[in-house]
Amino acid sequence: MSDNPASSSSSADTGDIFRSLEPRQRAEVERLIVYNVYPGGQVFHSPNEVGERLFVMRSGRVRVYKLSPEGRALTLMVLEPPTIFGEMILVGQRVHDTFAESMAECVIGVIGGDTLRQILERHPQVALALMELMGQRLRAMENKLADIAFKSVPQRLASVLLNLAGVGPGPVASDIPPSVVRYTHQHLADMIGSYRETVTKAIGELREAGMIRIEDEVISLMDLPQLQRLAHS
Repeated sequence: MSDNPASSSSSADTGDIFRSLEPRQRAEVERLIVYNVYPGGQVFHSPNEVGERLFVMRSGRVRVYKLSPEGRALTLMVLEPPTIFGEMILVGQRVHDTFAESMAECVIGVIGGDTLRQILERHPQVALALMELMGQRLRAMENKLADIAFKSVPQRLASVLLNLAGVGPGPVASDIPPSVVRYTHQHLADMIGSYRETVTKAIGELREAGMIRIEDEVISLMDLPQLQRLAHS
């Protein structure tokens, strides 16, 4: 988890699609959502489940991932609230081929596909917000695929660390406190499409170069400009 409140799967992710509703309208929508609490480490959605569902995240942290036939995981998104996922049901796709796992205790709501369509018909501004979110996530996925195809593991690691810390590509002040992220080597490997052992080696290289510091499984980003140069080289 990042100590930076902007931390998410994408620092531009505006996942609260209901933010433009009036309080009365939002209360009406909330009554249609069924919430559950999941402890950390629980897979609460898997490919064998049926039915169209949109997930509404109110607290915690969730990773959405796929598994290869060999059992290797590729993390598609790491999400923090307020946000939603499962939005591709609106374009005829299902989330059945993905897993969703709570990385900390989470409060997750569910909206059925038919109910969601009714909400969008009544509130066009929610539909626009959803389209905006889908566009952001499509661009993020395109960037992720390009990184996997064209960048080295240290470059991809630098990129994902900056993203998790909510640090964009622009200039950063030299006197700001170090950004902090808390993820295991395996989780980082799953995010960048690599092996844990390879990521552990890359983490060691970044540490030796003075870009990061590791204490008690906490990664502190010590040299943001150098990490940015590596990520975008």
